[in-house]
Amino acid sequence: MKNWKPMFATLGVYSIWGFSFLAAKIGQQASSPFIILMYRFDIALIVMALYWLIRKPNIRIRGKNIKGLLWLGLCEPVIYFIGEQYGMKNTNSAFTGVMIAVIPIVTLWMTAVFLKERPTRRQWLFSFLSIAGVAAITVMAGGDGQIKPVGVMLLAVAVISGSAYSVISRGISDDFTAFERSFIMQLMGAVFFTSLALAENRGDLTRLFTPLANGQFVFAALYLSLGASVAGYLLFNYAVATMPMPNLMAMGNLTVVLSVLAGVALLNEPFSPGAFVALVVIVVGIYGVQKSGPLGQEAAVKAPEM
Repeated sequence: MKNWKPMFATLGVYSIWGFSFLAAKIGQQASSPFIILMYRFDIALIVMALYWLIRKPNIRIRGKNIKGLLWLGLCEPVIYFIGEQYGMKNTNSAFTGVMIAVIPIVTLWMTAVFLKERPTRRQWLFSFLSIAGVAAITVMAGGDGQIKPVGVMLLAVAVISGSAYSVISRGISDDFTAFERSFIMQLMGAVFFTSLALAENRGDLTRLFTPLANGQFVFAALYLSLGASVAGYLLFNYAVATMPMPNLMAMGNLTVVLSVLAGVALLNEPFSPGAFVALVVIVVGIYGVQKSGPLGQEAAVKAPEM
């Protein structure tokens, strides 16, 4: 029972992120990726700043490892989202899904190398099983368009930066609270993607505000900012400091399960028997990782500040 907070935080964040793919699809129907990312991080920053002004949570950055905090924000959202968005643009959806599915494995490898937290053999096995399910369901979904080398390289950058983000967040969790880490991420994302959106549209503010006339875009922007960014990153930065990395990374594949089910239920996307089998394989892999190692370690069961 001492681990119920990290477990529920993990379930919460991956449930939120599972529907974020659907929200991003909706938002991009009315705008470019940089515009939706601008609204996502601008709104998230405003909300977190208002929370800080009202509740005044402690933010102590002076004298701490600022470089680690800046590297965290640089890896994600800055580098990761550029690699993901433009990697997706220069490949097809199936290849993108397979590449993003590799992030948990790369994260576990980085964790073992840099943080000396090594998964058990059974956890490696079940992790690969779950990722095989993700790969299968994305390949079955198919995708139009050719796979360009630049797209492959950009997705590889997204995989590395996304994995590094988790490892860095865990590594600096003793120095910075989940709120401090999340606030700096939103700040860096807001500054960077607002600048890119302005550059993309040559400073034409009309193009930036036009999507606000679309109700679906507004809903998507609010979900991505309040849900995926504010709540999502707060929960993830809390969980990454309190759960063993193999357990946390394995549960990340829940986003694929929820994303597929959301597409079927809300967008009437096809759902084949093969996709059902792949989803079962993913869930079995996630369950196997949780049962094959400790849910908490002595150093990881503390509950740091949000």
